Amino acid sequence: MHRARLHDGRLMAVKVQYPGIANSIEADVDNVAALLRLSGIIPDGLDVKPLLAATKVQLKEEADYLRETEQMRHYATLLADDDRFVIPRPHDAWTSAEILVMDFVGGVPIETLDTKPQDQRDSAMEALLDLVMRELFVFGFMQTDPNFANYRWQPDSGRIALLDFGAAKPIPPGISQAYREMLAAGFARDREALRGTLIALGFVSPGLLAAHRPVLDAMFDTILAHVHTPGPFDFADRSFMEQIRTLAVPVATDRANWHLPPADTLFVQRKISGMAMMAVRLKARIPLMTMVRDLLNLPA
Repeated sequence: MHRARLHDGRLMAVKVQYPGIANSIEADVDNVAALLRLSGIIPDGLDVKPLLAATKVQLKEEADYLRETEQMRHYATLLADDDRFVIPRPHDAWTSAEILVMDFVGGVPIETLDTKPQDQRDSAMEALLDLVMRELFVFGFMQTDPNFANYRWQPDSGRIALLDFGAAKPIPPGISQAYREMLAAGFARDREALRGTLIALGFVSPGLLAAHRPVLDAMFDTILAHVHTPGPFDFADRSFMEQIRTLAVPVATDRANWHLPPADTLFVQRKISGMAMMAVRLKARIPLMTMVRDLLNLPA
């Protein structure tokens, strides 16, 4: 990303694509897959073709800056009444498929919030997690790349600038519904319903569940006990993770039952996991259960 000042004094941000990168996507993805196969990281029986195909489509979309300007405008419409966020305005006259020109939006790297007071960290993370939930359950449209560089924090106002929309995409209704049902099952501590939603989303295969049901149930119980702890959810408290890692060993090493979720699930989960990592980095304390309950109208 570069900056340029126009003759009238306006400051622009200019995103320039490296020449030839769009044409090399298919070969690059195939080469990475071949290396993973040769290394033995991917079991022979694991079908990665659907994921590779989806990855190629995604990367080609991200390399199309004309498409990105459309996604940027769409997000500006979705968040028009939300003053927690700032979205730059693209300039069509100077934009092409390889060059994107937009208003320059100031701010500091979002991760610099880790030195700020607790209330500022909490406010920023609550806004970002609320946005993820609205993307998934209200908009049906998500910017799926959680790279920290895509977010800037404005100290004077506390607003968050959203900068990159190349990975924005519609979310299939079935994915949104399955996540909704998974959260409802978690609220109700309903193991059977939770298993069903994890299979529906593709996180767990029927074979894996049959082979490791007691272990998976123990993992569910550990996570749910932590999530249901009264008060704000403390992302800095990772005390439960060692237990999860220990429980997960037989599941992770069972290569015969390795399973890839559908690409749409992986793209959504990439964003959710990335925001969780940011919340951990910022040591945020968020009323997470209340936010989920209110958005999904779940019983207290």
